[in-house]
Amino acid sequence: MKDTFVSFRRQWRAEKQKSRRRYIWSIPAIFWGFEFLWALWQLSTASSDDMRHGYTMLLYNLPMLNVILLPIMCAVIASRLCDMEIKGDTLKLLYTMQKRTVLYDCKYLLGLKYLALFSLGQGALLPLCGMLYPIREQLDPVQLAQSVVVVFTVSALVLCVQQFLSMHSRSQILPLVTGLAGSFLGLFSMFFPADISRLILWGYYAAFSVIGMNWDAATRYIEYYDIAFPAAKFAIFLCFTVAAYLVTRTFTAKKEV
Repeated sequence: MKDTFVSFRRQWRAEKQKSRRRYIWSIPAIFWGFEFLWALWQLSTASSDDMRHGYTMLLYNLPMLNVILLPIMCAVIASRLCDMEIKGDTLKLLYTMQKRTVLYDCKYLLGLKYLALFSLGQGALLPLCGMLYPIREQLDPVQLAQSVVVVFTVSALVLCVQQFLSMHSRSQILPLVTGLAGSFLGLFSMFFPADISRLILWGYYAAFSVIGMNWDAATRYIEYYDIAFPAAKFAIFLCFTVAAYLVTRTFTAKKEV
C-alpha cells in the first residue's frame, strides 16, 4: 500500500511536470470564454420581457451549448494529456517502470482537475452575467449547483471514454473525431425517442436539464418551467461512470503493448 502511494505521488508530480508547458489549462479557458461571450450575446439581444427570466433562459440554453462544445473539449484535453507518450512510443517503457493503473489514474485525475475548474467557472458565469446585465429575477442556488454537478459528472464520463481511446490509438485522429461525432450525436439525441437517446452519453448534458420550455408558434410566446431533478436517474448515471472508469482502467492494465 505504501509503495503504491509513493508510486502514485511520483507519477502525479511527473504528469504535472509534463503538462506544465503544454498549456492544457488554456483549453477549458477558451471554451469557457466562448460560452461567456455567447451568454453576453444572449442577454444583449434579449428583450425587456426576456430579462425578467434571464437566469432561467441561460440555464435552459447552456446545457444545449454544452452538448455541442464539451465533447470536443474533453477530447482535446484527453488527447493533450496522452499524445506525448503516444508520439514518443514510450508507453512500453513507462509500463516497465511502474504500474499501468497508476499512470492511467494520474492522467485521469489531472483531466478531472481541468473539468472541475471549467464546471466551477461555468457556475460563476451566471452571477457574473447578472452583474453586467439587469436580470430581474433571483438566481436559484440549488439549480445552479445542480448544473455545475451535471456538467462535471457527464464530462467525467466523456473524458473517461476519450482517455481510453487516446491511450489505445496510434494516432489522435480517432479520439478527436469521436469527440466531434459525440457533439453531433448528443445534439441530435434531443430529437430521438427516449429509448434511443438514453444510449447516447453525450446527450446527458441536456437530459439532466432542470429547465423546460413551451413555445407557442401562434403567439411566439416562450414559457419556461422547472423540471424536478432526476435524482434516481443521475445516481444510475454516476454508477455507470464509475463502472466505465473501472472497466477501462482494467482493460488498460491487461492490454499488451
